[in-house]
Amino acid sequence: MTENPKVSIVVPIYKVEKYLEQCIDSILAQTLNDIEIILVDDGSPDRCPEIIDKYAKNDKRIVAIHQENGGYGVAVNHGIAIARGEYIGIIESDDWIEPNMYEKLYKKAKEDDSDVVKCGFFVYDSTKPKEKQNKKYKYNPRQNIEAWPDKCFTASEYPLCVSMHASIWAALYKSDFVKNIKLIETKSASYQDFPFLIETMCTAKRISVVKEYLVHWRVEATNNSSTNNFGEKTMVMADQCKICFDLLNKYGYAEAFKEEFWAHAADANYGFFSKIKWQYKNIYFDKLRELFNNIKNYDKFQYKYFNKTLSIFVKCVLNDDFIGATKRRSRFCLANIRRMFISIRFPSSSFEGWRIQLLGIQIGSNLDFFIPAFLRIRL
Repeated sequence: MTENPKVSIVVPIYKVEKYLEQCIDSILAQTLNDIEIILVDDGSPDRCPEIIDKYAKNDKRIVAIHQENGGYGVAVNHGIAIARGEYIGIIESDDWIEPNMYEKLYKKAKEDDSDVVKCGFFVYDSTKPKEKQNKKYKYNPRQNIEAWPDKCFTASEYPLCVSMHASIWAALYKSDFVKNIKLIETKSASYQDFPFLIETMCTAKRISVVKEYLVHWRVEATNNSSTNNFGEKTMVMADQCKICFDLLNKYGYAEAFKEEFWAHAADANYGFFSKIKWQYKNIYFDKLRELFNNIKNYDKFQYKYFNKTLSIFVKCVLNDDFIGATKRRSRFCLANIRRMFISIRFPSSSFEGWRIQLLGIQIGSNLDFFIPAFLRIRL
């Protein structure tokens, strides 16, 4: 490794001993040899500290960092701050990469003098049938990396870049550029990658794309990813979207990127809201109502990039229709307060014969009814 390597790769590490060696080995196998590998142990309680020390002893390109647990943002920011590379990449420690990833990204970055170079990625889940375990990420047309411009561009020229999956690890950043941007450092926060995406896209003067799939993003339920956490932490996505909206206002893009941004925000929150545990659904709904109410401030909003499901979901939230937002997504009866009444409805006739007891009164299951509300509850 030279004193100032071509690429520094930052790897935040916490409780991933099962996958860590595969991740590090894939970085060591890069065809671009002039790299610096910064392994940041964020106070991991398992064998991760031991593993990274072993690797650091055997390869001078590796820098092993040990710190008290501060969270994903702290670990990544620490790594970026000490990186010496001309360009910087971020890889999550339960993922792995193709051998030529950084050679291809670096070559493109130099050709275009890019601040950011993005690439595609695979979605990996070993619990699925073999033919479906490692699929190219093409969630919908607006999130297809192959549809991005062939030439260097800015976010103003291609606003859909703020609607792409954040995937901050499927990218390479010019060091002088990215060192001025920080991930959110709240210890318990999740999904800090979305604000990071928004800020990098809004401030980059030159963005390029390598239309190849070079990262394997692990999403299986057995790993430590917040993607598979459908408890209280999931609601943080609404908070991160509010931060993203504030960033768009800061950089003057809130109006110009309204269709692209809100499609991304709706998409991200819809999945989590549908799967979140029921004891948190009410709180999450209130957060979403506050978030999406910003859409009402636009003179025209066309739901341009929304499919039918997303459009109905957001409109239900805007109308304070909790039942509509959760329609056909529960086997349980739903109760919602509107205008000082509790409305209780059952999702299908299969519940015929069921009974509930509310305020000491037995109610039959075949009824849609209204009774005075003394408590603000949803069942």
